[in-house]
Amino acid sequence: MKLTYKKSIVGLAILTTLSGCNVLDQTPQASLDSATAINDATTAQAALYGAYNALQTANAYGTRLTLLPDLEGGNLTHTGTFPSFAQIANRSILTDNAEVTNAWNILYDGVNRVNNVIAKVPTITDPTFSADNKNFVVAEATFLRAFYYFTLVRLWGGVPIITQPTTVVSSALQVAKSPAADVYAQINADLDKAIASLPATYAGAAGKGRATKPAALAMKAKVALYQQKWADAASFAQQASTGYSLVPKFTDLFEAKNTAESIWELQQDPTNQNSLAFFLLSTARGGRNEVRPSTSLATSYSATDARAILTTSFDSKIKYYRISTQDDNIIMIRLGEVLLTRAEALNELGGDANLATAVTLVNQIRTRAGLTPVSATTAASQSLMRDEIFLQRRLELALEGGNYFYDLVRTGRAATRLANWNPNQALWPIPNREINANPALKQNDGY
Repeated sequence: MKLTYKKSIVGLAILTTLSGCNVLDQTPQASLDSATAINDATTAQAALYGAYNALQTANAYGTRLTLLPDLEGGNLTHTGTFPSFAQIANRSILTDNAEVTNAWNILYDGVNRVNNVIAKVPTITDPTFSADNKNFVVAEATFLRAFYYFTLVRLWGGVPIITQPTTVVSSALQVAKSPAADVYAQINADLDKAIASLPATYAGAAGKGRATKPAALAMKAKVALYQQKWADAASFAQQASTGYSLVPKFTDLFEAKNTAESIWELQQDPTNQNSLAFFLLSTARGGRNEVRPSTSLATSYSATDARAILTTSFDSKIKYYRISTQDDNIIMIRLGEVLLTRAEALNELGGDANLATAVTLVNQIRTRAGLTPVSATTAASQSLMRDEIFLQRRLELALEGGNYFYDLVRTGRAATRLANWNPNQALWPIPNREINANPALKQNDGY
């Protein structure tokens, strides 16, 4: 069966999210002794699945980290009752905001889970656990660590870099923030290791949801895009595209699971749910109606756009809609985004050949959406293509992990697109209890 990262195995993580504790300085769980928790192939695989599981919890991409950046960036509007959501929607986030605190906790929880796998698996002497399989497990964990830190650096900028498992409470764990550049260096180093060892694919349904070489290449391309390393972004995106194809009908991306377009997709089932549909759908459909697509987003789509998300009719089958089972898979990386990554990078590199290829890539996205190709005027202009790619990223990737807010920040558009923008709003505050517990940790500017 496919990889579903069952919640029953999360006890294999050494670090837990405990209210009132510094998440970088906590007592290990008593359920499994750290010396014996990972000691053979079975427990190593279970620990790895626990690292995946942290990503799909409600405080991570199972709800909050998929939706909250889009709420902050204006793709969503707050229609519910959570004060913590209202703060994010208004970009007036307090240092004790529950969503921010819980996101920090679960991300560092995930970091510690993967650190535990990376440290312990090479020492296993189980004769049934081959060297190749050990390398695959460590490579997956290394990929996941890169992804966790990429999320952390986008939300908080410079953060503490922890690469060893937390097994005891120690003042040595009171770690200062590393500059964002150092965090990116760690991310790239981990991705390079993952690319070198991950397989291109896995045989059978059991491999669904596991990180692969194309997933790591796509992540490498995205990280390069954020660092404005255009040639690297274009090259890695092209490599990541091999073996994947756009789903002809856009809505089939979400009505089906694990399509030919999906490069990395978190697996859900009725026993391993997320709350995306519940938070997005109306009370009439059994949802909470906490957030809804904004007028700004809805009016950005043309009348013929197959991707259109309407302000008042999100209850249709667009992206996350399985309210009765709450088992919509969460697509983390797909070809549509990779094509736009490559298009942006080529456009920024400049030159007639690069611009022509960028136009071709964007037209693939537009055609699938039911739109005509870009105009000749746009196709001939690097500046106009830059705006077109930014728009297509918004329309194509809305509600898929906050790409629009991150794009606003990284391209410098936030100041002109978001009302009352303050540059300090580009980053979330470090949770107040972390600051109080760790004298080495300094608060982000403006908080």
